[in-house]
Amino acid sequence: MIPGTFSHPALLWPALGLAALALALGVYAQTRPGLGVRVVGQLPLVQGLGLAFILLGAGIGLAEPRWGEPEAPRLTVRVVLDASRSMTVQDAPGPGGAVRTRWDAALAALDRLWSKPNPGILFSLDLLTGDAIPLLPPGDDLRLLRDAPRAVTPGELGSPGTSLGRGLPQVAAQAGPRTPEVILLVGDGEETWETPEAALDRCAAALRKARLPLYTLCVGGTEPQPVAGGGQGEALFSQARPEYLAALAGATGGRALAPGDDLPRLFQDLAQGREPLPMSRSLLPAHPEAGAWLALAGIVIWLAAAGKPMRAWRPFLLVLAALMATPSRAEIPLPQSIRAWLAQSALDREDLDAARRWLPRGDAPTHRLLRARIQLKTKAPKDALETLAPLTGQGAPRPLPPWRAPALLLAAKACMDLDRPEDARALLERVLTEQPGREEAVHNLQTLLRDPGPPPPNPKKPPPPPPSQAARQDELDGLRQRLPRKPPGGVKDL
Repeated sequence: MIPGTFSHPALLWPALGLAALALALGVYAQTRPGLGVRVVGQLPLVQGLGLAFILLGAGIGLAEPRWGEPEAPRLTVRVVLDASRSMTVQDAPGPGGAVRTRWDAALAALDRLWSKPNPGILFSLDLLTGDAIPLLPPGDDLRLLRDAPRAVTPGELGSPGTSLGRGLPQVAAQAGPRTPEVILLVGDGEETWETPEAALDRCAAALRKARLPLYTLCVGGTEPQPVAGGGQGEALFSQARPEYLAALAGATGGRALAPGDDLPRLFQDLAQGREPLPMSRSLLPAHPEAGAWLALAGIVIWLAAAGKPMRAWRPFLLVLAALMATPSRAEIPLPQSIRAWLAQSALDREDLDAARRWLPRGDAPTHRLLRARIQLKTKAPKDALETLAPLTGQGAPRPLPPWRAPALLLAAKACMDLDRPEDARALLERVLTEQPGREEAVHNLQTLLRDPGPPPPNPKKPPPPPPSQAARQDELDGLRQRLPRKPPGGVKDL
């Protein structure tokens, strides 16, 4: 748990101010008994405390406090690897005190990251030159991630030089708006297209707007070294700039990493909520009900200190007691977000009847996904397909929204329940086309594509029919004609 995290912390200050004002008014009314009419048994100070609790609970509920752990670890790491010609400089320390190229040092650091299983984490790979070159989309195929950079020669792809101010905003544009994602930059920290200060300002502004933390890993030495094979527009000398990468990471909410840091542990902590992410990308569950309970306690305190109720209050209190005594009904007009919360709570405790009663009817993607899950649980796959139809169209929006893959997976499950395996297979193939490496889609597709086994052996051909008597005689005559004639006999033979 990360203490003190709220989705909207700015709403806490007005709530605290109003609560303090209500408490001050209660103290003032308690100390000035002759300024107003007071009911028998009324306690203005306690009433002010109850009203303060009500206002404070409303502020806390709207601010949405976050704590606990996510239901499942989930994170997307966008790895950006510097592929400029300066990465061929041999000034990076290697094992046993040997010197190796910066490119080999970067690949070694990524190998340590991808040599261990990373459950719940997807990795994408982009190459950074004058522009960002997408190499692999987000996925969990670690073998492919380790092999793909080895087919690249630094300095041979893309524009010459390195542009952090152009490439990193292009990578940030690929990220979803509210998905848990971070960027890992591995390189020497050189900027050759513009001044480092201008690139820092542009890159930091783009990443702060996207709320994407940047983690940097610098490879190479800080002494100037000649660059072999540099073309026109490329620097003749190169030196690593770890302090520049550290400043860039600090400006975006991330941090600079050392080559010996435990990268798998860091990303697992981010995926499990032990390390903070920006609130719009945080995985920590929100608990607005904490504010509701505090406000309810304030209402109880206020009513308890109100004394003998006046004649005008009695009908209102009777109606409130009747409503509280009546069991809740789903026909009560409530906002769709509240119905979705009630249905999700019922689904979590396996109460399908209550989930069906509070079924949300909104058109928001989250409401449609929840409605389809409940319909699948209640054996109504046809209704689930109709619900998911607007979310599973042929056109995939870009960037890919977070509800797209779950909608296709639920639609595939509904098709299987309706005994339509071909439609389910097509939907699963679309999931893997739009989001390669999705583990659930791979598993479901492998379940559909059963191994047909070895093919049956070829049937034996029947023996050819025997030749006729005339054909055999013709073959014998031809054989006799082709044989050499016997030489004439000699004296001895006579």
